[in-house]
Amino acid sequence: MERIVPYRWVLEPALGVVLFLAWLITGLPFEFQSALALTFYSAAVAISRVLPPLSLGMLWLAVLTEATETVSMPMPFRVISTVAVLIAVFSIAAHAGNVVRWLDFASAILIAPMLAYLFTVRGELKFPLIGPVIGGYYTSQGVGLLLMSLLLAVTFVAGWLLGFLVARQRATGAAGDAGAADHSVLVWLASSGGTPVSASDPNRTGLVRRLTGRQLTFDIAGAVLFAVFCLPLDSAGLFGVGGDGGARSAIVVVIGFTVAVAVRRISPAVALAIAWLTAVLQMTTGHSIQFSDVGILIVLYATAAYGDRIVRWSGLISAGLGAVVAALYLSLTAALNQSYLDLLSGAISRLALEFVFLVVVSVTVLGLSWVLGLLMRTWRNARVSRRAQVVAEFDRARAVEDVVVEQERTRIARDMHDVVAHSLAVVIAQADGARYARHADPDSVDEALKTIASTARSALGDVRVLLAELRHSQPEGPQPSLDDLDRTVEQVRAAGLDVTVERIGGYGILGSAQQIAAYRIVQEALTNALRHGDTSQPATVVLAEVATGDGGTGDGGPGVAITVRNTMKTVTIDTPSSGALPRIGHGLPGMRERASLAGGSLAAGPAGGDFLVSAFLPAGEKA
Repeated sequence: MERIVPYRWVLEPALGVVLFLAWLITGLPFEFQSALALTFYSAAVAISRVLPPLSLGMLWLAVLTEATETVSMPMPFRVISTVAVLIAVFSIAAHAGNVVRWLDFASAILIAPMLAYLFTVRGELKFPLIGPVIGGYYTSQGVGLLLMSLLLAVTFVAGWLLGFLVARQRATGAAGDAGAADHSVLVWLASSGGTPVSASDPNRTGLVRRLTGRQLTFDIAGAVLFAVFCLPLDSAGLFGVGGDGGARSAIVVVIGFTVAVAVRRISPAVALAIAWLTAVLQMTTGHSIQFSDVGILIVLYATAAYGDRIVRWSGLISAGLGAVVAALYLSLTAALNQSYLDLLSGAISRLALEFVFLVVVSVTVLGLSWVLGLLMRTWRNARVSRRAQVVAEFDRARAVEDVVVEQERTRIARDMHDVVAHSLAVVIAQADGARYARHADPDSVDEALKTIASTARSALGDVRVLLAELRHSQPEGPQPSLDDLDRTVEQVRAAGLDVTVERIGGYGILGSAQQIAAYRIVQEALTNALRHGDTSQPATVVLAEVATGDGGTGDGGPGVAITVRNTMKTVTIDTPSSGALPRIGHGLPGMRERASLAGGSLAAGPAGGDFLVSAFLPAGEKA
């Protein structure tokens, strides 16, 4: 199809020629004024893409020429002129600028009653002459003119809406969604020529939605099933058994609603236009309510559930306007069948009450379908929002944990800075002392070298704890060790949590870095127990010297095992379905990172009704 893209401008001129040839082929009577009018109609269609303002002017000339003709033309001529107006209105809306586009909308509404007058008063479409005579015309003629005007106005406005959506979709493709327009046949046909349109609408969506193969198959199968149900239930109209309209028109009505149901999700706007055109055909051919009219409810549901802002509100307007048109049509057909209009007393009031009742019922049924679609849209958006919120919560939790780990590494770097600085200071002092004393006291050199070696080995173990040579400027201060644990325990007891400390063996085998890590782990575990645990029950801290590796290190070396146990509170944790996730604190990631960087391991979690923190730190030489 892309090969003929440069020749898409030929489409409208070809349609204009087809309309003119249809007039000649059908053998309609040739009159100068009617031929001039049809020439104007064909010209308006032919130039609607490249010269929309001139096309709109030609369209008005054609309507005025037809309205002032002296000879009444047959019904096929009226049908050809109506089709020409519909095509021109659609094409002008698709290609014109904003001013001409809205003039086209007003013209669609104004031309409708003029063509309705030509159809009913001047044409072959006659209504029964019943009711009182007003200004030389029967009441039934005025009501028929009003009904025909509404039907034509709806038809033209539906065509204008499709053209407007085509222009908006073309603007979306031009604004950066390259190739999006090629997925819609309507947009492909209208994607060249005309005045450029603005892409400023933030709520615009595609005229044709992309569906998965499964969704498309489901929609087509549902439409076929819908048609299968319509065949037996609408058999009276389809097979001429007591039907009030033609059998062929009844088949077309079923086909129209079936197509509307099939495309309701892939293009709600097109489905709405097809449904309106089919409903107009149903009323103009004299058919009453059929089972296939359920397709209107399905389409209204789809406009609210899947359409964009304009299509959604068009569906709501269609529900209100359709209720009025349907009530008026049903009331008039019932009045004509029962000759209500021959009576000027109680029958008229009864007809008015029936009209009001039908309006209320129609608005309720049509509006309910639209509201159900809106509720489904709201529920779907809420579900997507909840999923996005859960994903965001998980992302936030991971980000918080990363920040906690980074903060803990920074604090560890500060601790290690002091440890390594102390070790290097000892090494330098011993080396200088040995250098100056080697002549006076040679034996002291061996002692100094032994001290240097021991201190260097301890410093090397501390340096290995660092990750990526972290650097951070922090104020100097004394570093804690396990000797300071008693003071921390007393502070926790004073805060209201009874703590029992048990020491098994010694912890002198731990280096400075490991002692700082052990102290921080116990401190953080008791802090968490105080904040989140049951303070009415005591907490226990066990420091046990072990001869072989524990905690999953797998190195088989000695070390110290740390166990902190406290009683948990009974709490209710929000689940993701409620839109909230348990928050990750700074304690557990920090303790786990400290143990890992010190060469050990840590595990923390519930154990029955208690919360258990278990850590193992390997032995290291002291500075």
